[in-house]
Amino acid sequence: MKFTLIATLLSAFALPAFADSVFVVQNASYSNPNASLSTVTCSGLALRFANFSSLPSFPNIGGMPGAVSNSTLCGSCWSLTPAPPCSSPTTLYITVVDDDSNYVVDTAKDVNTTIYAISEQAYGNLTQASCNVDAVYAEATQVHASMCGM
Repeated sequence: MKFTLIATLLSAFALPAFADSVFVVQNASYSNPNASLSTVTCSGLALRFANFSSLPSFPNIGGMPGAVSNSTLCGSCWSLTPAPPCSSPTTLYITVVDDDSNYVVDTAKDVNTTIYAISEQAYGNLTQASCNVDAVYAEATQVHASMCGM
């Protein structure tokens, strides 16, 4: 009885993981290993890391909407799992380093879809080069920073 009560209380305070459907594109600016973190909106990361290649998750980095200066999204880790037709068995973990406040209207679903822009290498890793398109749909979920080596 006590175990059931404790389990119920703990589950009430657990943070649920919600996946968002996002549109993922590649951005060559995140592919330069020597690019300074002072050039992106999450420039506060430059206090710990000099350039993109010094980030533990490089080249798996990118931008997402809302990652502005001093935002808790800066340096956060996200899992991206591609959706058909470009699905691969791999989930990619990216570190957010920049704001990407772009949106695209998905006419098929008639909704606004958030765009995540990631490095070219990360995009290749996400699709495992199995899909020759400029953008893919994926499920995005925030995960613990340790999944990105932070």
